[in-house]
Amino acid sequence: MLELRPILAFSALTGFIVFILYRGISYEAHTFAPSSSTSQETLGQHGLPDFGNYRDIAILSAEEFPLDDSSRRVIIVGDIHGMNDRLHALLDKLSYDKASDSLIHAGDILAKGPHKGSLAVLSYMSSHNITGVRGNHDQKVIEWRGWIDWIRAQPGGRKWLDELEENYQDNAEGKKLTEWVESAKKKDESKWWDKIPEGWKLFSDHYNIARDMSETDYAYLKNLPLKIHVPSAHAFIVHAGLLPSDPNYKPTNPRQPLARIPDLRKDMLSHKYAALREVQERTILTEVPQNTDPWTNINMRSVRDNGEATKSSDDGTPWSDLWNRDMKSCRGYVTNAVKPKDSLPCMPSTVVYGHAASRGLDVKRWSIGLDSGCVYGRELTALVLSSKDKKFYEDDVEDDAEDGENEDGADENDETEDDDEDDKRQRDLTARRKKGRNWVRFGDRGRGKLVSVKCY
Repeated sequence: MLELRPILAFSALTGFIVFILYRGISYEAHTFAPSSSTSQETLGQHGLPDFGNYRDIAILSAEEFPLDDSSRRVIIVGDIHGMNDRLHALLDKLSYDKASDSLIHAGDILAKGPHKGSLAVLSYMSSHNITGVRGNHDQKVIEWRGWIDWIRAQPGGRKWLDELEENYQDNAEGKKLTEWVESAKKKDESKWWDKIPEGWKLFSDHYNIARDMSETDYAYLKNLPLKIHVPSAHAFIVHAGLLPSDPNYKPTNPRQPLARIPDLRKDMLSHKYAALREVQERTILTEVPQNTDPWTNINMRSVRDNGEATKSSDDGTPWSDLWNRDMKSCRGYVTNAVKPKDSLPCMPSTVVYGHAASRGLDVKRWSIGLDSGCVYGRELTALVLSSKDKKFYEDDVEDDAEDGENEDGADENDETEDDDEDDKRQRDLTARRKKGRNWVRFGDRGRGKLVSVKCY
């Protein structure tokens, strides 16, 4: 008769290996075709190839996001938009050390700013293999480069495009780009014009960056994911936004990832609490339908009353309000405790993002928006996470007491916190920054510091 213990040990090991393989293949390296919204707006006309080159999710380890290493820092920079001088001014202000610091960007490193600046920023990010996510402007550059390479590979395509560019350089001075392109299109009835996807702007800023960047820089852009998950920090990084639940249903609906405790395999039970959090965080990315749509990841600013994501800042509810609403309803995994009616069996997680320059530094308890409008002449901002500078964590004992943080790191006020309190937090942040106290709460019990440079 076989002994049971070796069989169980082998089964547990096999299950663990399967889990690791599943996580590495199905989750981390997930790529996909364009979503319906992207396909309708920019791709797929006239049987054109897919120029999107999307990479869905990347996972950062604790080594790559070193919050507990006193000799290292995590530096997350908001939208750069080709403002190369300001980027390096910010890094100089931070005394950035590429050997020990982990630098991450929140997307939109390109376009809108100086052309040479965009190429310089891209070259720096590419040559140093800086971690980041892709933004909506980065995506347009990726798509244009794919189109340019495809057109040039077609018989007669390179000649047509080169002659058109030469004609544009010689005759477009003093004319609006759209007017010149329309005029050129009317004069040239060749088939090539039909191969430009509807809505794309030929010779635009995005086109010029795509044409001039190196193959190495193009490969770097294509490797940028739409979103980053950091399980050790219970955090996400995305350019535009994420939703905690499908807005077409109540947050407490059983179909929502945060409304149910995940099932765990036996091999995960020894680390049950950590496993529950990681699995549930993963399902936010993979089971909330809007979060699987690339357009949402790089464009969303708000959610309309009908549940539709929109890039408008004025139409609908800011997505970060929905995120913080659900995170504040998380009450852990204890099933027999008395909890409010709208409580959820989950633990909260943090999103760091960019994209919403009109909202400026948008700091809420569980979300941190870093686009402070550098390209518009305002500021370029970084969130600095470090355990080596105690001032980041001990700036103001009185402020800690006002925040209601107890010994377990939970918020005593979470059950009653609402939009008014988020507004108060934003006002308090503004007041603290004027006094030189720039820390913000990060994750369960951590602190980060906002560091900015002026842009002009």
